[in-house]
Amino acid sequence: MHADVSAELWKSATWVLDTGRANRPARTSWDIAVTSIGFAYTDPARAWSSLRGLFEAQRPDGQVPHQTFIPGYAQRPARPVSPPLHAVAAWEVHRRSAGHGASMLRHALAELDWLYPRLSAQQEFLTDEVANPGFDAILGAADLALAQIAGALGRPSDADRHRDRAQAVTAAMVRRLWDPATRTFRSRDARTGEAGPAHTAGGLLPLLLPDLPGELAEAILDEMASERFGLPVRTGLPVPENDGTRRGPIRIDLNWLLCRGLLVHGRRAEAEQLRAATTGLVNANGHHAGYDPDTGEGIGPSSDERTAALSLDLLADRSAPAYARA
Repeated sequence: MHADVSAELWKSATWVLDTGRANRPARTSWDIAVTSIGFAYTDPARAWSSLRGLFEAQRPDGQVPHQTFIPGYAQRPARPVSPPLHAVAAWEVHRRSAGHGASMLRHALAELDWLYPRLSAQQEFLTDEVANPGFDAILGAADLALAQIAGALGRPSDADRHRDRAQAVTAAMVRRLWDPATRTFRSRDARTGEAGPAHTAGGLLPLLLPDLPGELAEAILDEMASERFGLPVRTGLPVPENDGTRRGPIRIDLNWLLCRGLLVHGRRAEAEQLRAATTGLVNANGHHAGYDPDTGEGIGPSSDERTAALSLDLLADRSAPAYARA
């Protein structure tokens, strides 16, 4: 991406995050995890405060509230819950801390130490029968992030436990959710065993897992390049949502996850194409929650904090996760 475009997008994304124009009376658990990744660049203390505030409302069984209400009251509903991106977010905020000085790095380690048992309890609460490829892929990625956190805290046996569980989740997904007939990952009703629709956006997210067999990763790449989705090399646009029957809006969080998945499996050229298409879309159209899958036109207000946060990360970091395949 041209330097002028990158500078312009960085400025606009920082403005959205720092002014808080997109703050709503209620924020979801997913919102907090995603925006923390952006605040790691602009205001790491705010990132830690957001994550800590969410986990202060954690239930004894490990469940984290789906939604918080400013200035800090949290609802505690039963399932469904947001995918557990919080461990990934916490590790990413920690990674950026060194760039903010020694005192912030010490603060980051203290926050990780406080969050780690709570993140682990959340993981225990959510680890259940594998049933949804998108949710379970993020669950596996969370365990891999927890392995990094445990390592930073000097807990090697815990790090091994998290890596083993991520491998077990991957194996269970392959065994239970992979459909060789459609060559896609499909959700499955936990009670009836009935398979959900094929060709959904969630079926692409197992790419986040480094232990996914190579032939299945290739099948996901074929799916991403199909007319149902369309990689930027074909459409010039990022990957849209799909519920199995039609193409939905383009969402930046989906494409951020897919960029990570491509890097996990060593597909740097494809990751760069997707990164450039995603940041270019936001720069041209504004920080919307979604975009039209055919025209790229923004949908809704142009000050979405999640889009701004992940735009900063896409601009600043092109490195592969530490657990990427060699």
